[in-house]
Amino acid sequence: MNIGRSSLKLFAAQFGSSILQFLGIAYFARVLGPSPLGVFFLFQALLGMLAIPANFGLSGAVEKRISEGKSQGAYLSSAIVLKITPLILIVVTILLFQSLINNYLGDDLAILLAVAIILQEASQLSIAVLKGELRVGETAILQVTRQIAWVGVGTAFVSLGFGSVALIYGLLTGLCLVLVWGWYKVSIIPDKPSREHAHSLIEYSKYNAVSSIGGYFYNWMDVAIIGLFLTQAHVGAYEIAWRVTSIVILLSRSIATTIFPQISKWDSKDAQDRIEDLLPQVLTPSLILVIPAFFGTVVLSEEILGLLFGSEYTIASLALIILMFDQVTEAGQVVLGRSLQAVNRPDLAARATVAGVVINLGLNLALVKPFGITGAAVATMIASLISGLLLHGFYLSQIVPIKIPSLELASCAIAAVGMTILIQTVIVIVGVGSIAKLLIMVALGAVIYTILLFSSPRMRTKMKIYFETISTRESQ
Repeated sequence: MNIGRSSLKLFAAQFGSSILQFLGIAYFARVLGPSPLGVFFLFQALLGMLAIPANFGLSGAVEKRISEGKSQGAYLSSAIVLKITPLILIVVTILLFQSLINNYLGDDLAILLAVAIILQEASQLSIAVLKGELRVGETAILQVTRQIAWVGVGTAFVSLGFGSVALIYGLLTGLCLVLVWGWYKVSIIPDKPSREHAHSLIEYSKYNAVSSIGGYFYNWMDVAIIGLFLTQAHVGAYEIAWRVTSIVILLSRSIATTIFPQISKWDSKDAQDRIEDLLPQVLTPSLILVIPAFFGTVVLSEEILGLLFGSEYTIASLALIILMFDQVTEAGQVVLGRSLQAVNRPDLAARATVAGVVINLGLNLALVKPFGITGAAVATMIASLISGLLLHGFYLSQIVPIKIPSLELASCAIAAVGMTILIQTVIVIVGVGSIAKLLIMVALGAVIYTILLFSSPRMRTKMKIYFETISTRESQ
């Protein structure tokens, strides 16, 4: 597997998917308003939380074991068997408590939730298998397809007056397409399942599940608590802010996703020196976009929400700034966390995640009611910093020495500060009163940041070495 090309291919697909999603959300936000959009986000929150017991870390275990290159067919069939029972129990539970679920969501959506969890888990398993086959780049098109289906079908049903349920129909359509296409692409043929292979999957997944819980927790628990204490309109505004920040971390996630199976393979061959050499090479590219995005958001948060989505969403302006800072720590965490799992230490990743879950839950319960959605953003930021970055980094450093590229990251920060000063000066002179002016400011900021960053000979040399090195690194 070529790590560089796979990372860029996945990043391009994720970026395209996010732009589609961003445009779709902007359209739906204006047409539907925050309350119906909040219903859809609550639906996604429940779907994400139900995925915790439905998957229980199994997808990550499948990716890890298949990437090791042994008994792949047996691992696949054993994973399928392990998934059936929890899925049945979850669907039955949804049907038994559908009235409570419908009341919480604000619409009759429990049946669609049961369908969604089945489609989601089946489609995600196919993606995990492809990643385990070191075919990470091939999963890129599946992500684009899912977003195209969501936006296209959602738009069609919204125009017919279906409201929030239109977005759910789009979601289900996208999951169906990924399910069919993903399994069509899988080349591993299921073999006879065995207790030995099932036990091996469970041994890994029981720790990986905790890390998975952390991921879903940060994505959806604050939304669920906001829905409990505040209104659906607050849910909609907060989630819009979260979706905006998620775009800037795409390159970081692409790199983390791509290096996982490769590090796993090297770890199985005791090639620790290759892992140690790789980590500093990917840390700077992982943070190179999120640092200027944070500084840019400080001066443009209200305009981003108000002009793109509507004035009713500007209540999340401060939350947007806080969540964007959270993405800076998240960018480092996704690389370090996935690397820790790849070296077969999901137990340590689980410890870090448990700390984050406890901190996040406690702070959300304490801060959401008195401080609203700003409190939820602060809770997520603090938990992510302590658990996501510091603890994952500490545990990984006990196994593989981590060399932090401090000078390169400092160069990114200095260039971002310079960009912010210049952009703020331009804003004072011409203002930002339209979407066109906002887009011009964003583009101008990107140009200024790039010029300032690469005016440093050190950064030019480092990035050249990175691309030359990473583009020729193949698995062996």
